[in-house]
Amino acid sequence: MRKVFLVFISFFLLGITENKIATKKDIINFDGKKREYYFSFPKNTSKPFPLIINFHGFSSHAIEQQKFSEMDNYAHQNGVGVIYPEGIKKSWNIGKGMMNDENDIGFVNALIDSVTSKYNIDSDRIYVCGFSNGGEFSYELMCELSNKIAAFGSVGGNFIINENRSCNVNREIPLIHIHGTKDRLEKYNGYDGYYLSTIESVDFWAKHNQLDKMVVENIEDIHKKDGTNVEKYTFFKDKSDTKVIHLKVVNGGHVWIGSSIFDLFSQKLLFGKNNHEINSSKELVDFFLKYKLSDFN
Repeated sequence: MRKVFLVFISFFLLGITENKIATKKDIINFDGKKREYYFSFPKNTSKPFPLIINFHGFSSHAIEQQKFSEMDNYAHQNGVGVIYPEGIKKSWNIGKGMMNDENDIGFVNALIDSVTSKYNIDSDRIYVCGFSNGGEFSYELMCELSNKIAAFGSVGGNFIINENRSCNVNREIPLIHIHGTKDRLEKYNGYDGYYLSTIESVDFWAKHNQLDKMVVENIEDIHKKDGTNVEKYTFFKDKSDTKVIHLKVVNGGHVWIGSSIFDLFSQKLLFGKNNHEINSSKELVDFFLKYKLSDFN
């Protein structure tokens, strides 16, 4: 049912915005297939620049993710490039529940190798994030490619329950996870046998990092009319800069929080409420830029 609904609502996202950022398309050959990705880089690429790889959700695609995440403008202001890969069958292989049995972990590994050799990307500052299935996939990537990715984030995507996954990571992993409590598609409280709750997903990495302290901050609710508010949970420990942050959007829906696209009436009807105290793309970029891969060597 989740898949059917996502396929249905994807049509409402198509063509609702214009792509005002100059975007280029490239291809790499992997596992006998041509895998596509779109990229948008800052104007000044004379010096090595950080890179965010931003993954679309199930039934969506790369350009759609670029449009409604609205990440490029803020990323470029901070000298950050963004890549939007295209999933096979509009999905990412998370080990269960999708129509995709591709080696997507291997694809991303090859993609990172390709773009760092081709463009002036700082391999010490590569990050991943995604929405929904793309957020779930970002969790998987940190289990497998922590030697290449400095930090990760998820918007509306929890950690998949997979008994066959080992996730033996031998370094601290910074994470920022943004999620609405009224998300009807990727439920905040989890889905038994399929994915963990948002709190359990965040707690997995907080425990992995041995973060033994936590503070809660209520973000000032200026835009009361949107019917949402934000609680910020920060997990940390003494003598370490590594943090796990959870932005809990109370009454928020299955949306890229803060995106203007989800303020449209049709989007509110299908996806639920948006919030205007935070912007997911800004939160992700600001969080990522605090970390380098070499911090954990």
